[in-house]
Amino acid sequence: MTRHARHISAHAEMPPIKLLLDYPAAAEALSMSRGALRDLVYKGRGPTVTKIGSRTFFAIKDLERFVEKHREGPLD
Repeated sequence: MTRHARHISAHAEMPPIKLLLDYPAAAEALSMSRGALRDLVYKGRGPTVTKIGSRTFFAIKDLERFVEKHREGPLD
């Protein structure tokens, strides 16, 4: 196997890294409907959005921060 073929093979096995998710992917990651996520964002209670051009995305870090913010500790 040539060095070039090994390089291509190694990259073919790695899943793509996503830094930003669109509405459908973010809603799925949060286990909610797309409409529920849109409603939270519209009301200012959802995760932070990233606008690029006319498209809206959610950074993975912002989704994680949103989940942490809504976690509840043990009930004593």
